[in-house]
Amino acid sequence: MISKFLTRRSLTIAALSWVAALSPALAQQWPDKPIRLVVPAPPGGVSDLVARLLAEQLRPNLGQTILVDNKPGASGVVAERAVMAAPADGYTWMVGPSSVMSDVPLVVKTPYDVLKTFTYVAEASSMIHVLVANSSFPPNNVKEMLDHARRNPKSVSVANHGAGTRSNLMGEMLKEKSGNDMLIVPYKGSAPILVDLMGNQVQMTFEVVSNVVPHIRSGKLKAYAVSSSTRSQHLPDVPSFGELGLPDFVLPHASVGVFVLSSTPKPIVDRIQSEMAKVIRTSKFREALTAQGLDFPQDASLDQLRQTLAATTAHNQAIVKKLQLKISPE
Repeated sequence: MISKFLTRRSLTIAALSWVAALSPALAQQWPDKPIRLVVPAPPGGVSDLVARLLAEQLRPNLGQTILVDNKPGASGVVAERAVMAAPADGYTWMVGPSSVMSDVPLVVKTPYDVLKTFTYVAEASSMIHVLVANSSFPPNNVKEMLDHARRNPKSVSVANHGAGTRSNLMGEMLKEKSGNDMLIVPYKGSAPILVDLMGNQVQMTFEVVSNVVPHIRSGKLKAYAVSSSTRSQHLPDVPSFGELGLPDFVLPHASVGVFVLSSTPKPIVDRIQSEMAKVIRTSKFREALTAQGLDFPQDASLDQLRQTLAATTAHNQAIVKKLQLKISPE
């Protein structure tokens, strides 16, 4: 019996030693084939833009083809399933808003635990949202807009990116602030929202600043406020919800992040984060972000990213509970 126990113990130690010896080799050999960046949004949105900037920067560094694969739909679930269907070998990443981890799982029920299934590897860009309206919409500020919605019940619509997304949560908060007199209209991404918004099919939306700066400057859209405590460097003339005395609309940090399956070998996860850190520190990448109206990412450790994600999830869980938002199946 003791002999059998020792044999099993010896085999276990040998197996662990083999894995430990193999770990450095995994990181050194990776990557030896193309990498796919799955984006949970259609072309044209901020996640797609950031993914393409990353692909451009990573190609020469890694010496491999980097493919961008748009998989919009179901508030990010379509993209998540695409990543889950691939091997956990570091060759399939998801590049998308952090809300697919911190916000969406609060109102979209999936048969898998999103936070356990995926690992947040790196932040690629920070994001600030701004409340914008069609230029022909009469109100010129937040107070006028809320008064208008109360005087014209069920006539004002707020578009969003789908259940549980940051724009959805903020739209629901706005609806509650107006006395529940607004209509919530879900879409699959920024591009179709902006088409209908500028066509006056919907009146308002909460959108990432970078997606709407050109339309604000051209006069096609008007901006009411940004969802932060201070103004955005890209919209210095637009007040923040914080300075307007509406702290509920100052939401925690949002970003475009890189996620991989949690079962991906740690040496490869470490290598991916290392390569991402190299990219986000370069002046070329930062200049590209600035040119597109995007904000710099946090250069954070895996533990810091997880802490930020946990804090954001807790904050938004309180919003979901307060507004009594329904939990829907994927």
